[in-house]
Amino acid sequence: MENIYRKIIKTLTSNTPPSYETFFSVLVSATDILDNEITSYRQRNEIENAGSLLDFTQDKDLPLIIIPDIHARTDFIKNILNYTITPELNFIKISKPTSIYQALKKNKLRVICVGDALHTEVNTIDRWKNIQIEFSKNIFTGPAVTSEARDCFNTLFALLLLKISFPNNFHFLKGNHENIYNTTGDGDYSFRKIADEGNTIKKFVQHYYGEDILYLISYYEKSLPLISITNQCVISHAEPRTYYTKNELINAKQNPQIIEDLTWTNNDEAEENSVKKMIKNLLGTNSKAIYFAGHRPVKENYKILQDGRFYQIHNPHKQNIVLIYKDKDFNPETDIIGVEK
Repeated sequence: MENIYRKIIKTLTSNTPPSYETFFSVLVSATDILDNEITSYRQRNEIENAGSLLDFTQDKDLPLIIIPDIHARTDFIKNILNYTITPELNFIKISKPTSIYQALKKNKLRVICVGDALHTEVNTIDRWKNIQIEFSKNIFTGPAVTSEARDCFNTLFALLLLKISFPNNFHFLKGNHENIYNTTGDGDYSFRKIADEGNTIKKFVQHYYGEDILYLISYYEKSLPLISITNQCVISHAEPRTYYTKNELINAKQNPQIIEDLTWTNNDEAEENSVKKMIKNLLGTNSKAIYFAGHRPVKENYKILQDGRFYQIHNPHKQNIVLIYKDKDFNPETDIIGVEK
């Protein structure tokens, strides 16, 4: 397992994207795990595939770490894995300081990422401008886009290795950027923000790796769950536009509207009380659970909506994670912590 750790760190600090052979191998292994992830926490859907809901309410009660949108921040993943949890924090049962990676290895916690592995957002505007120049000259694997792809796919590679290494304890939810084909339809929309990011990365994969890697990334994305619940919280990529039953969420892959409603909701688009109704449907009337999502950036550590039941937690300028204790109510002032060194 230590070899896996070294491999992850080596990848996250590499100057080049993953090789074709290693990328192909981990994509196949990770998608195989997701395809067969029919467990106590992930029920089958109506077509006998792994459903879109992760339900940990009846599973082993572990402390939980929620990771906001990643957006190709290799240093963010590295700093999360190396972050030291002390016994005084009373988050996990340990007698000495333990890194998050070691805690995962010892089955002491669960990690759920809210999605968006690809496309850098911060401090790369000049790079995206240079990528546009390259693409205007039909240069699809030039130095600028290769630099972006290095960050994107080294991040994705590390996330795949974590899923392979800790299949029951490390989970990644689909976000709106999990759309490598950059298509519009089936709950997805093509993406552009700073530049034509979605098309840019698709073209790079086609010319650098080939259509088989493009297909495998897409297959992986479509195998991802959409939403997760524990007794303390509900998590999806975006604020739920409306509310759904547990059965509808298990079968969300067959309903593009649910995919869109959990990955693309803008601020002020959600129906009134959608969060409260979703929590009621999933966890019962008496639940005091909090709903967490990323997607839309916040200026500080969090933004509270929906009568205090919904927390947005994605600040692209900070490397924050959220701690969900087993036996303590969530406190945003102490339980959202920065891991950046």
